Amino acid sequence: MTAPHSPSRRGVLAATALGGGGLAVSPAVAAPGERTEPAMTENQPSRPLPADEATSRALAAAKALLESFRAETDPDMLIERVPRQEEDPEFTYVWPLSQARAAVTELIAAVSGSRGEHDSGELDLAAADAALIRAQEHYWYPQGGTTGLPGYTAATDSAQGANGDFFYDDNDWIALLEIEQHLLTGADAGDLERAGTLLQLFRSGESTDPSLPAPGGIFWTQGDWNTCRNTVSTFPSAKVALRLHQITGEDQALEDALRWMDWGRDTLLDPEKGLFWDNIDLDGTVDKTFWSYNQGVPLGCEALAFEITGDPVHRERAAALADAVIAHYSPFIEDSAFDDQPIQFNAILLSNLLMAESILGGHIPGRKITQSYAQRLWENRRDPETDLINGSRETDEGTHLLDQAGFARTLALAAMPRAQWTHLS
Repeated sequence: MTAPHSPSRRGVLAATALGGGGLAVSPAVAAPGERTEPAMTENQPSRPLPADEATSRALAAAKALLESFRAETDPDMLIERVPRQEEDPEFTYVWPLSQARAAVTELIAAVSGSRGEHDSGELDLAAADAALIRAQEHYWYPQGGTTGLPGYTAATDSAQGANGDFFYDDNDWIALLEIEQHLLTGADAGDLERAGTLLQLFRSGESTDPSLPAPGGIFWTQGDWNTCRNTVSTFPSAKVALRLHQITGEDQALEDALRWMDWGRDTLLDPEKGLFWDNIDLDGTVDKTFWSYNQGVPLGCEALAFEITGDPVHRERAAALADAVIAHYSPFIEDSAFDDQPIQFNAILLSNLLMAESILGGHIPGRKITQSYAQRLWENRRDPETDLINGSRETDEGTHLLDQAGFARTLALAAMPRAQWTHLS
């Protein structure tokens, strides 16, 4: 990877979120010219994988996740890695859980939209979805964090219940998933009220100190050990607000989203590469790491903003960012910078690429990138005996839930019919 490797969430949480016995909630490019063809690179997939085969692969990856990572002490809960290590928490953190739930949600959509029949064996996707929703609520802390508003904590266990810091991005992924499920199911599932509650939390996390370098943006966490305002907390919050504006018509949500997006572009967009950096600290220090999910969500936001406002500047920004992603990561090429990114980060990028392609068309080659990457993961990173991912980035022992969730989610996205892409988060 060309950028320095940041500390993993696992390491941060092990040192902070579970450090005490109770809840730790301390305070917390120029537009391109006219485009006619999408930018491409060599080694694109020669043909799409047949839908039935793509769905069968996604089912296998999800089955391995749900069976291998189930917690012994509570069948609804998941563990962090397999095989479990002595130092692991009782249950996984809420960030990996959210990505596991996203994989199941998107697999259900892929299976329901498929024309073929699929044998899921003993895998009951509806029951798995319900169990993951129940598991998610173990992290809910209605008392609120440092801003007085409720949200999901980083951790939970049988002894303490919800505990650890509030991370705004953790809560973003959950809010986006509630909205995605609402849209994918035609309002039969997904908790929009909870997403609205979490939007209030994100508003409370916006920096309002005008004396700061680059005032504005949303903090990453309420923990007093980190004071960064991040791409991954600001743009996902903007996407939640855009989606809720689409659904409810709330004008303030659109105003908030556009303000947060403007701050992100003004503060964290590399003017040379056209990619987003990771964060800025209170002293103005910028972490210039290029994570793939930090490109995906801004791209998705611009596509949604174009759909909502009709302003062509958003379409051009999305197209420019897609070009920058292809130029930097070479996502069609094996062992490229794309393959060096965390799988779960790439899955978030892929979800946004597909959503953007559904709005902007072939200028955004989301389907081709998704299918190419899914094929490489299946051929090169999967253990054919267990359907678990190999070479886990998140741990040097076994397979981490984040990697398996990213794998399962990527395969589900590769199997999803085009008509459903517009609902993705």
